[in-house]
Amino acid sequence: MILILAGLRPALLKHKIVHVLVKACLCSGAKEDDDDITTNLGNPPKLSKKKWRKNFRNKPASNEHLPWEERLADSVTPLWRLSYYDQLQLKQKHQEMILLQLSDQLLCGESTQHKALTQCPSPPRSTKLSFPLLPILPSPVRDGYRNKSTFSVNRGVDGNPKTVGFYVGTGKVGNIVCVNGDHLLNMPERHKLVARCYQDFLRLSALEPCLLFHDGGHWREVTVRTNAAGHTMAIVYFHPQRLTPEEIEVHKSSLVEYFTQGPGAICQLDSLYFQESSMTRCSHEESPYQLLHGQPHIHEEILGFKFRISADAFFQVNQGAADSLYRTVREMGLPNGAREGGGGGTLLDVCCGTGAIGITMSPRADRVIGIELIQQAVEDARHNAALNQIQNCEFLPGKAEVVLPGLMEVLGSTTDSGGPLTAVVNPARAGLHYRVIRALRNNSSIRRLLYISCKPEGEAMRNFRELCCSPDPHRKLTGEAFRPTVAVPVDMFPHTPHCELLLVFER
Repeated sequence: MILILAGLRPALLKHKIVHVLVKACLCSGAKEDDDDITTNLGNPPKLSKKKWRKNFRNKPASNEHLPWEERLADSVTPLWRLSYYDQLQLKQKHQEMILLQLSDQLLCGESTQHKALTQCPSPPRSTKLSFPLLPILPSPVRDGYRNKSTFSVNRGVDGNPKTVGFYVGTGKVGNIVCVNGDHLLNMPERHKLVARCYQDFLRLSALEPCLLFHDGGHWREVTVRTNAAGHTMAIVYFHPQRLTPEEIEVHKSSLVEYFTQGPGAICQLDSLYFQESSMTRCSHEESPYQLLHGQPHIHEEILGFKFRISADAFFQVNQGAADSLYRTVREMGLPNGAREGGGGGTLLDVCCGTGAIGITMSPRADRVIGIELIQQAVEDARHNAALNQIQNCEFLPGKAEVVLPGLMEVLGSTTDSGGPLTAVVNPARAGLHYRVIRALRNNSSIRRLLYISCKPEGEAMRNFRELCCSPDPHRKLTGEAFRPTVAVPVDMFPHTPHCELLLVFER
């Protein structure tokens, strides 16, 4: 089955944006029904080194001959032309290639500890992993799964600068065009509706959009957040330029009126936020989110636990797949036999966000300690623990590289007789700071560490090497080395090449 965007002409599968990926990674053989998508994902035929290098270096052909909608779909959801079974095959093979690269580096030892993997790596020499890579867990929802979307504002295909959508092109080349995202398979209808209404509002407003900060203008992008219950939050970003507070109030009032009494009332917003900022991105502490209408939060449920979602809180963008991910983390993260009622020792949740992992694992742990940089997320995590009547969780604010070393000294003395210490880390794409890795590696009480990464071939690979390399007193990595024992991909992002990888390390 080939997925074709509704209303668009079919495009050839040989279009290189998909073709190169498929040739490099996709498993061959007879296709199965989508209902049995996790079958036979583990044994694809091997590529020769020559073909592997050729396919890696191939660059996608220009798609400028395609309609704008297809060009956007190829940018945002590059796998939209493939059946879901084929998408999972591709991702499974890609994760295997990444982990084979890790195996190669660990086998080569110290001489390759700092070798970069991201430019044009050699094909993996290993043909078999030393630990199991389980079949990828599919997303329960394949279309319209995103619970958070940010829509940009810029010149559209017709030249109108008040167009809301997604970019095709790059600022470096100067060929950016903003294209409406109504046809994108990963966007839910509620998000598309808010984007259309926001565009209508902009075109009615006397103020110009802010396309480039130094060119003036005010209206910027809009972020839409939804939950499984259908509640909707919208956050509008605004550059004040030289407007007075009184003038800004007038335009805030017109925004509220449009979405509560005007045409935008069809969106049925539960929350409408407004943030003034002269920076590309800023936190709530730097420029507070102003609640203009409705409730301050929406709530989501994961594995039977409820979570409060603030305007800037991190939450997995696919609620159904997050269920699968956190269930797997819970099953693999605590010692055998740890079930409801504690007995699993202490769980250390690094980069804990709003506390989802720690809270969902708390019934099996004696104690949960979370560390998170963003103060608002820590407050949400504490609220979520109280909301679920969880009493064995505590959440500490601050940089993990600052908080963790001192905490490790305390935990090292308290866990000697108090049960096992398990760590779960879920960092951003930049990976963990070296001091965090060092603190985790050098605490002998940690026997199991779970690493969740949305880009394991990036900076996370450096973390993997530092966890598993031979002890190195010069780099202050004196603890016993970890070894990877099992890996599980989870498809958090259907129609894209990306997925989450859960990698379990033990020693």
